[in-house]
Amino acid sequence: MAEPGYEVNELAETAERLVVAKVARQGGIATYHDHHIRRAVTKARRTGQADELTSYVGLLTAERFQDPLPRLDRTDRDVLAALAFPARNFVATQGVTEHLTWAGQPLYKTVFDLACYPMLLAELGPGTIIELGSGSGGSALWLADVAEAHGLQPVIISIDRTAVDLKDDRVSFRTGDVRHLDEVLTDCDDLPRPWLVIEDAHAHVRTVLDFFDTRLTAGDYLLIEDSLAKRATLRDFLRDSPHHYRLDTRFLDLFGENSTSAIDSILRRV
Repeated sequence: MAEPGYEVNELAETAERLVVAKVARQGGIATYHDHHIRRAVTKARRTGQADELTSYVGLLTAERFQDPLPRLDRTDRDVLAALAFPARNFVATQGVTEHLTWAGQPLYKTVFDLACYPMLLAELGPGTIIELGSGSGGSALWLADVAEAHGLQPVIISIDRTAVDLKDDRVSFRTGDVRHLDEVLTDCDDLPRPWLVIEDAHAHVRTVLDFFDTRLTAGDYLLIEDSLAKRATLRDFLRDSPHHYRLDTRFLDLFGENSTSAIDSILRRV
């Protein structure tokens, strides 16, 4: 067995330093993954194999807010190969034997999104949440409950071309066509900031992006869910827009690269 080289030892030292600092930030409580990385450091020093540490160090030392285009310029094959979880595992995260539910309503979010969104809401403190694609209303209801749990009372607007039967005083369910959002969101100028806009309608995506591009301001967030099939549209939009957006990797890569339905598409307006 080859002796570990200098580069591996240096990588192991960096990973060890990062995990020690991370555990300290957590009040001395290590996660499963923190323990795993400590074992990987020991293994790397013994065997000279440190591929996993390369990914770990890369994630923990990267800038949080990044230019989205380098990641969006990758091929679908490269994106899938770099996912933290193999596609066959990721597709199970909305449920296998049943779909997820919230308060008796279908909730088509991945388990990773269920963890990331509350953290985003707590940090952002949105004044307005706009959801495109209501379904039966379960997602909007969940967002209202999560916001309320954080002491927030945002304006929540959920838009779908089909009327929603669910009633909740915290959510304004609106029926309309995303091609004509100016007719549905006539109160845009009065909606409190910051905004969290969630594109989950999967229709006329470029029209939706262009509409919000003229209305978002610095600090607002734009999330495009189920975005693997929308990459080309998103890439063209970002190249054409006169405004600037950054990927927020804190939420995008919380569980490893692109551990969210919003693959390379959790965007913050700057």
